[in-house]
Amino acid sequence: MTIKEQLLQTIEQAPEPLLKEALNYLRYLIEKHLEELEEQQDLEDLKLAREDLQNNRTISLEQLKQELGL
Repeated sequence: MTIKEQLLQTIEQAPEPLLKEALNYLRYLIEKHLEELEEQQDLEDLKLAREDLQNNRTISLEQLKQELGL
């Protein structure tokens, strides 16, 4: 039996007040997971930016403005 099937079976047996609490906790876990993924992506972006700086792969602010048409 998969975890999802086990969860569904347990949900069917749980009283309503407990289900509300479980739903809130599951939503919290999902939000926490998404925040961790975002933080991991931010750290990867920072690492790439540091590598660019160390290898002189940067452009000036003026060049950036020109490329963006500002």
